[in-house]
Amino acid sequence: MRRTLALGLIAGVVLAVPALTGPVVGDGAPLGDDAVAVAAPAPAADADGPAPAPTTPHDPGPVADAGGAAAGGIGPGGAGTAPTATSPEGHLIAPGGAAAGTGPVLRYSVEVDPVTGLDPVEVAAIAETALGDVRSWARIRRLVRTDDPATADARLLVAPPAVVDALCAEAGLNTAGVYSCWNGRFVALNALRWTTGAFGFPDVATYRLYLVNHEVGHVLGRGHVGCPADGAVAPLMMQQTKGLGGCVANGWPFPG
Repeated sequence: MRRTLALGLIAGVVLAVPALTGPVVGDGAPLGDDAVAVAAPAPAADADGPAPAPTTPHDPGPVADAGGAAAGGIGPGGAGTAPTATSPEGHLIAPGGAAAGTGPVLRYSVEVDPVTGLDPVEVAAIAETALGDVRSWARIRRLVRTDDPATADARLLVAPPAVVDALCAEAGLNTAGVYSCWNGRFVALNALRWTTGAFGFPDVATYRLYLVNHEVGHVLGRGHVGCPADGAVAPLMMQQTKGLGGCVANGWPFPG
């Protein structure tokens, strides 16, 4: 029954998804990969605008980012260990304890909205793969997963488009049912994107590496950059889901 409800939810969203061949039009400067500010004054999102005052040592302010589009549904995850807790918002929280890297500590939680049908343990394993690799932020930071959102510097949440939109709107960002954002508290990841990936990426797995690492890059204060040269590996903080501009899709901050 949950799978049927989740598929029905996303099917409705897909019908409402705008074309991704151009930027979203709004009343503010573009933020992230096509999302726009809907409030004035809008919070700065990235290197394309003035930097906001940090709210924590790890928090540069809200940032929105797009994913590529493809029709698809959110299905239930496979069998996994039951989450250790449920957040006050009703999110399923993956167990804590994972740690990687050296340097200043960044604590993060991994959470899943139960409506998605995704297994929080499986989502956490993907996040751990993305963040714990030697090509990732673990090269310069100590990344520790916690199951207590109150102690997290960033809460990675995979949620339905409407939930992500609401979280991003708290920061004055319009994610239009198809984008993800860092709102200063949540790395709010659109479950449609998580499930279907993005144009230009060879597979969903690579896209998920990009999505997690790119958004955590914003948590760490990184702004957007462009494609350096035709045929080059795309920098992680490039807005790859707006188009690769001749670069090759990449999910790592330190791919070399």
